[in-house]
Amino acid sequence: MRCSHEGVCRDNVIKCFQMKRLALIILSLMMIGVTSLVAQSERSVVVGIDSRNYYIHKVAPEQGVAEIAELYSVTDREIAEENGLRDGEEVEEGMVLRVPCYERVSRMQPKRGDARYDRYRVEGGESLFKIAVDFAISLDTLIQDNPGVDITNLRGRTTLFVRRSAQGKSQLEDIEAESRRYATLLNSLSREYDYFVVEEGDTLYSLAVDRGVDIDDFIALNGNPALIYKGMTLKVKNEKMVNPENFSRTELGDYLDSLAQPRSKELMEYVAAESNQPLRIAMMLPLSDTLGRVRGNFVEFWQGATLAAEELNREYAAEESPRKVELGLFDTKRLESRVEEIMTSEDMWEWNPSLFIGPIYETNVEPVMEYIADRGRVIPVVSPLESTTKGSYGRHYYRLAPTEESRVSKLGGVVGPETNVIMVYTASYDEKMEGEMLSLLGNHPYGKVIYNEHFEVDSLNSRPIEELMAEEDNLFVVLADNEIDTDRSLAIISSMMNSRQPKYGGRRVPIRVIGSAAWARYKNMDKNLLFKLRVSYLAPYHADRGNRRVRDFDRRYMEAFGRAPSMFAYRAYDAVRLFASAMYGGGDLVTELNGSVVPLLQTNYSFTEEGGNMVNDSWALVTYLPNYTIEVQ
Repeated sequence: MRCSHEGVCRDNVIKCFQMKRLALIILSLMMIGVTSLVAQSERSVVVGIDSRNYYIHKVAPEQGVAEIAELYSVTDREIAEENGLRDGEEVEEGMVLRVPCYERVSRMQPKRGDARYDRYRVEGGESLFKIAVDFAISLDTLIQDNPGVDITNLRGRTTLFVRRSAQGKSQLEDIEAESRRYATLLNSLSREYDYFVVEEGDTLYSLAVDRGVDIDDFIALNGNPALIYKGMTLKVKNEKMVNPENFSRTELGDYLDSLAQPRSKELMEYVAAESNQPLRIAMMLPLSDTLGRVRGNFVEFWQGATLAAEELNREYAAEESPRKVELGLFDTKRLESRVEEIMTSEDMWEWNPSLFIGPIYETNVEPVMEYIADRGRVIPVVSPLESTTKGSYGRHYYRLAPTEESRVSKLGGVVGPETNVIMVYTASYDEKMEGEMLSLLGNHPYGKVIYNEHFEVDSLNSRPIEELMAEEDNLFVVLADNEIDTDRSLAIISSMMNSRQPKYGGRRVPIRVIGSAAWARYKNMDKNLLFKLRVSYLAPYHADRGNRRVRDFDRRYMEAFGRAPSMFAYRAYDAVRLFASAMYGGGDLVTELNGSVVPLLQTNYSFTEEGGNMVNDSWALVTYLPNYTIEVQ
């Protein structure tokens, strides 16, 4: 299958939102068992949905969007966007809405030492369902007392508050019934996951096979459960973008065929009018799987690529000798046999591609390189997402993800001879980051703060922060690997900086923090601390959504496809723009790429030869500045 440009049918997207709203209305009739979780005139509890925290709100009589927005301190637009409502559309009594929660959930929890609760330390592999059964307590109560809890994935070593007065009050069948109601509730509110309940005889393997997902990915997504039980709720990634119902094979074929249609009549006429040989880019993407389901991430990747091609063609159209970029779409299904079928097709070689972007996975790369060589051609192949490369494919294989070896060197400038380094450990910490920092420090002295599972300083093996801080140039390396411990660590460092201020004549103690790129994805952490503490982290890619160029792309993407773009769309846009411009440069491709001044959405690239491949070695050092700007080096 191939095309010049494409677009997802907006009618289907609108239908998806309409079906979602219908599901919300139907769901309200099923909410009798969970009304204690759904607010009318008061705020509801907070539930983890799609890796973020949301209030679940049941619309009260004569209640409108504006009133609900005021109740939760959000905007009308946020509620509309989260629930697929059109501008100005009213909500109906009984509808169930999801409302973003921006507060720190740790502040909503019962206070430590509250005699009304037992504190239970979750071990790896435990589920909320099993804990509810063990304590004979309702899921409603556990969710109320533990805001933001993900009922399908409890992070190991999380602490739950278990209400003493509610223990021993629920039967197994009651907990199973609650679990089923939650699966229905979350399915109506989630865009990323499909929730379902374990039935008698189900195993992790059988469930993964039935849903066509990788067994390891499935287990990890659900918290690596040691055992599963009849009645517990699990989830799988929802990769169906256009229609929430399963695609039949016929419908899938029709859908993928629709991607091949140009997005506008004007563009179709422009492409047909050109006689010059275009730069043809073969996009080899796993758009569907063997069970006939569409992979949403790679549809978004394709959409980002089409916007880049359209933009380039508009720019080239103004030239005296117009050039042209044409995209071809090839669905690999992540199968080597399918890749071989594509590469041996005469249609492919009659089309005469000049560049391959993909296949996405390295397991599919070798047949592509072999068939290119068999044709006696020299065609660059771009790997846009793989972060490691095991094989050696030659100087015409380009990997966009940067090398691990170049990470440490990027941090070389943050530690000076007089820098006072303090390593902050928590009960669970990032061992990889620890190793990198110790390698960077070498013989440079450093202090150590260790917090135990109760977030108290381990005084036998470390010293408190206040004893380790210096008057100048304090660099904290926070090794926490989860949101709660990260937030606590930064709050303590911030508090210590404030308390030390009078000692130095009212001047704040200079502080910098090195952390993880994962912090940018945390939804409930106090982001003000990132700016206050001048947090820096290394990222393979970074897109500044405050940048005018990125905002313009976001606008165009939403106009074309009806939703906000993901990093997959950004990556594809950058790959097409970067390589098309370099190949039209006419010189050595590596020289053109490394000297490129093409404005990109994410980071710049610098390619060097490594292991017989051309690999990017450019990491982005992202720093939050006190003036609330972000610097990227």
